[in-house]
Amino acid sequence: MSDPFALVPGRRDRLAEYAEIFRGSAIWDRYFRSGGRLRNSLEKASGRGELWCACTPDGAVAGVMRVVPWGFCGLYHYLSLIGTASPARGAGAGRFLMGEFERMARADGCRRSSLLVSDFNDSALGFYRALGYWELGVIPNAVKPGIAERVLLKDLESGEE
Repeated sequence: MSDPFALVPGRRDRLAEYAEIFRGSAIWDRYFRSGGRLRNSLEKASGRGELWCACTPDGAVAGVMRVVPWGFCGLYHYLSLIGTASPARGAGAGRFLMGEFERMARADGCRRSSLLVSDFNDSALGFYRALGYWELGVIPNAVKPGIAERVLLKDLESGEE
């Protein structure tokens, strides 16, 4: 069976659409509600080739992610941001994007992949753990005062997908 999604590079002319994916989420409420920070991050990611989308066959954006190659201490690829559109939640878009993130890391010779998950985001933590991520440690106030970030890694050499 083929994937219901295709991975496509993010486009500058769709940044507003990508930002809408996060609106109303816990990440939006705590990090991006004001100041244009999300739009700036997406624009920078697009310009650097770090922005990727899961699109349906009709071109609808089901999810978006920002992948920073070698962004974890110069050792591993780092997933800086990921979100799925409401209609695509539970349909495999997040799992598809994570698989593509790990595929990119493996293709570039990374032994591990990395990400941060905020202490308030229990559902994301469960999702990542189910995919084989383990907790390296916790960084208090890493991105924003009062919010701790869990550093998660996944060993890629085991061949787990």
